[in-house]
Amino acid sequence: MRGNIQIVQMNATNALPDKGGIATYTHELACHLALCGHEPVLLTYPCESPDLESQTFPYPVFRTRGFDLRSVAVPKERRASLLARLSFAVLAMARDTLRVLRSLPPDHPRILWPLQWWPESLAAWLVSRVAGIPYCVTLHGFEAVVPPSMRRNRLFRWVMNQAAAVFAVSRYTAGLVCSCGVRAEKIRPIPNGVKVDAFKRTLEVDRRVQSLKATLGLQGTHVLLTISRLIRRKGHLAVLEAVAGLRRRIPELRYVIAGEGPMLEEIRSRVAMLGLEDIVRLLGVVSEQDKVALLHGCDVFVMPNEDLPLEKGGLDTEGFGLVFLEAAACGKPVIGGRAGGAPEAVVDGETGILVRPGDPQEIERAIVRLWQDRGLASRLGRAGQERVWRDYPWSRIALKYAETFESLICSR
Repeated sequence: MRGNIQIVQMNATNALPDKGGIATYTHELACHLALCGHEPVLLTYPCESPDLESQTFPYPVFRTRGFDLRSVAVPKERRASLLARLSFAVLAMARDTLRVLRSLPPDHPRILWPLQWWPESLAAWLVSRVAGIPYCVTLHGFEAVVPPSMRRNRLFRWVMNQAAAVFAVSRYTAGLVCSCGVRAEKIRPIPNGVKVDAFKRTLEVDRRVQSLKATLGLQGTHVLLTISRLIRRKGHLAVLEAVAGLRRRIPELRYVIAGEGPMLEEIRSRVAMLGLEDIVRLLGVVSEQDKVALLHGCDVFVMPNEDLPLEKGGLDTEGFGLVFLEAAACGKPVIGGRAGGAPEAVVDGETGILVRPGDPQEIERAIVRLWQDRGLASRLGRAGQERVWRDYPWSRIALKYAETFESLICSR
């Protein structure tokens, strides 16, 4: 490798201090790539609060209006044109990227890294054409299955195939991307990581577990837990049906749901219809500290995800399922759906049980199996924890990215 690499992350969608999966992905990889000896730089949008704007990070952060998709100026006569607005967004982003690149010392080789396909990768392609800098793109899963015309989208295929590499967060996602016309040799499946230290069991975590159990009336119960957005493909309704079928067989069974989303009222209605008000706890959004405590305090994590066809074509699917790994990091057995990228996060029979999506009877059987055979539940939880701590720390994931970047630079 020819010295350290200046890795220019481009993120117009979700960056710290805002919360979200892409924000975590961006930050953790930047931190650990710096520990690998490289020089990550983040280009992103301004914060709404000046106090948040002053927050410091262990890598340079450039916040520019060109990365703020809400503030892109469009000529008045073209304001009705969505295409015009998107075109100006891409141009503004490319302009600001070039300005930042000119301000940085050109001592090391550079790689542009748009962290989503739209619109960051279009701006990266433009900058690459102007400045001769290679770019790599990360695809998180939904890009390949949600847009109904993606398989016919020549622009998507062109931008991806012009990239030095296309990162996919699972082998499943990689297959979807390949089916959209991206050349297989371009695609590098690298999973998301887990901040494993955040899921260690400590005295503070134990105190919080006991406090939550007392508040929620969960002492002496067998707790199922789902933490997710309240959307249909996560499988909440099927779990509720399974719980309703087991309330006599397992009277101590409780089901805790944490998260928010468009299905909240439907879930509430189903709880009432099934008479599960004394069994189900709907918590809404929880803090990171409570999330860790809930994962340590539950007996089984359950999220029987499924692939659902979208109204205009494509699938709504689980690209990977990071929350399965977070539950495993806490030593918990997992019940997941045999769909999407979940089989990569949950090794069936080794770290958890995979069920047929949308099948309450199969979910029932999995719950009963783990309730009856506590030795099995313990073995699955231990194996999952060992796997996560061995294979999925962000430091290990960052090393895979670093090796790819180094290989790309050396081959130029």
